[in-house]
Order: sequence, then structure tokens, then C-alpha cells
Amino acid sequence: MTSETAGATSAGSAAADARATRGVLAIAIGSGLASLSMNFWIPFVPLFMKELGATSDANALFWTGMATGSMGVARLVAGPFWGILSDRYGRRAMFLRALYCASITMAVAAMATEPWHLAAAFALQGLFSGFIPAATALTSVTVPDRRLNSSLSMVTGAQYLGNTIGPAVGAVMAAYIGYRGAIIGGAILPAIAGVYATFAVPKDRVGASTPRAAEASAAPRKSESILSLLTVQFMLVLAVWFFSLAFGQLLRTAMPIALEQIGGIERAAAYSGVAFTLSGLGGIVGLLLARRFVRPGLLQLTLIVASIAVGLCHLVLPLSANIVIFMGALTLIALLQAVMVPAINTLIATNAPRERRGTAFGVASAVQAVAFMVGPMAAAGFAAYSLNLGFVVLGVLSIVLGIVVRIGVREPDLEAAERA
Repeated sequence: MTSETAGATSAGSAAADARATRGVLAIAIGSGLASLSMNFWIPFVPLFMKELGATSDANALFWTGMATGSMGVARLVAGPFWGILSDRYGRRAMFLRALYCASITMAVAAMATEPWHLAAAFALQGLFSGFIPAATALTSVTVPDRRLNSSLSMVTGAQYLGNTIGPAVGAVMAAYIGYRGAIIGGAILPAIAGVYATFAVPKDRVGASTPRAAEASAAPRKSESILSLLTVQFMLVLAVWFFSLAFGQLLRTAMPIALEQIGGIERAAAYSGVAFTLSGLGGIVGLLLARRFVRPGLLQLTLIVASIAVGLCHLVLPLSANIVIFMGALTLIALLQAVMVPAINTLIATNAPRERRGTAFGVASAVQAVAFMVGPMAAAGFAAYSLNLGFVVLGVLSIVLGIVVRIGVREPDLEAAERA
């Protein structure tokens, strides 16, 4: 290869990297704005249910459970479907679909006049939106595999930032323009993000990108089925994804009751607000650490160390009679779990062919929906008996999860694959 050819190749690679970086930044901004808008009003759904006609606190919580449950079931059904379509018609197209549909379904929620109307809007949100798996799938085919973890950390960090800031912004909006006004305000942002992403995110390549992929695409359609993705490694990574999410949802659901038991009922609301804020900030710090320090070759080690550390923190919770120690453990758990998210997403991506990653993240979205339903149900079961026992069980299971990762999960050599 001549020096001129090598220089042209290097310049082309640098230009491609720059385009990929701009694309990931646009995906992060779009998904961050969508997460911000959703959290304008999601934390206040029980109060809005009462405004819509729920007859009591218990009835408002019942309808809230119906709403979140219907969204989870809808995502369980729709996630793999949208994933398959993204591989056939483009992950960028599915990301834009998710953003615009988020605006439409939030507008439907703003028009609700009965509690069941809001539950129906949640079901529509689960069926037609789902911007987080769409953003993750699009990111996974926008950058080289060696940059997956850092790029996914950026996108997930933007989502965490929206989740953290959104409730505070929504509280101010609700105070001045009411819950319905906050929902309308939230409905505008995903559409703005969609317009921005339309021009800022480059189109992804659809179909076969390598000779091997071309041969696969010429094979019978059976090779494109979801079952063909379910290798042992892929299912192991999905199991780690499920348990880490379910543990997080269990703790998130049980947190206000645990804080009430330690600090008293009169301070429970204030403590819960502080705890959720600290957990959000801990998650952002964890993603920054993941982006800075977690590299290819360290993904398995990251999951092992983080899982065991999360388990030890859970074992501290039952011993925490002091509210400061309890909140410190919660914050550290949130930080460690956030470090795990991009590592798990990277392993999901690298255990699927590049041309099938939309389907892979669609399946992961369905697993996430199940985890989000199982976690709160398990929290209710432990609350009926003993939350402290629940924390101990979580701690032991998290440590076991780290051991399973050490024994079973294998990390692919991304740099060698890229050189090949």
C-alpha cells in the first residue's frame, strides 16, 4: 500500500468516525429529550388519576397499576415486532417512529377524562413507542464495535439525565399549569427531538453488509426468526439483563416504604424525593465512569465486580438504622447498576450479527418489560412479610449473578473481530 493510499484510508476512517460521533450525539440528545418529557408527568400519575375521577388513594393506585401493567404487556408483545422491522427497514426509521409516536400517545394521555382513558394511553405508548431500545439498536450499528460501550454509555447517560431532571421540571409545570398542562408540554419534546434526529442522524445500512451476511440473507426466511438468535451466550446475557433490571425495580418500589420504616411517616415523602434524586445522580456518575474506564476486554470483569458489589450493598441495607447510611448504599447501588447497563447492552449487540441487532434489542425490550412487571410484584410480596429479608435475598442473588457471569458469560474479542 502506498503512502498516498494509506493516507486516504486514514482520512476516510477519521471522517467515518466523526460522522458516527455526530450520529451518536444526536441519538443521545433525542432519547434524552424524550426521557425528560416522559418524566414531566409519569411520577404524578396517581395524583392525575384522582383528578380524572379515581374514588380513593387505593383506587388511584389500582388504575396506575393497570396503566403501567398494560404498557408492560404491550411492550412485551410489540418489542420483538419493532425489532424485526428495524432490521428490514432501518433502525433510524424505527427510532424516529418511536419519538413521533411518543408525542402522539402523550397527546392522547392529555385528553383523558377518565382513569381508564389514561390506562389506554399507556397501552398505546407500549405498543407504538419504545424509544430506548430503538436508540440502543441504532447506536449499535452507528459505531464500530470497539466503541460500543462508550457510545452506549453516552446514550444511556442522556436518558438517565432526563429521568433525573424530568420530575423536578414536571413538578414546577404541574404547579403552574396543572397535570394536563405538564403532559401537553411533555408531548411536544419528543416531536422536536424527532425533527432534530431526522436531519442529524445518518441513515443506517439495512440488509447484508458482509459476504457472510449476504449468504444469510439469501437463505430461507427461517434464518431471520427470533429463535435463530437465541444462542446460549445471548440467552445468558439476557438473563443477566433481566435480573439486574428486576432487582433495580424491586428496590425502587420498596424504597419509600423502607425509608418510612427508618425515618418515620412524617418525613417519608421528603426522604423519598432525596433518595430518588441521589439515585439518579449516582446513575449518571456510573455511566460517566463506564464511558471513561470500561473498555473492550473488561466487560465481563465489570459485570462480575459490579454484581458482587451490588450484592454487598444490599446486605448493608437491613443493617442501616441511620438514614444517611441507607441513602449512601442506595446511591452506590444505583451507580454500580448504571455501570452495568452499557456493558450488558454491548454484549447483547456483539452476540448478534450486525444486521440482526434491531431484532436482538427488540427481544431485550420484551425481557425488560417482564422485569419491570416482576420487580414491583416481588417488592409487594416481600413488603407483606419482611423488606429486610427481601434486601438479603437480593444481596445473595446479586452475588450469585456475579458468579454466573464469571462461569458462563464469554466476552468476544471486538478488536480482533474488527481487524478481521
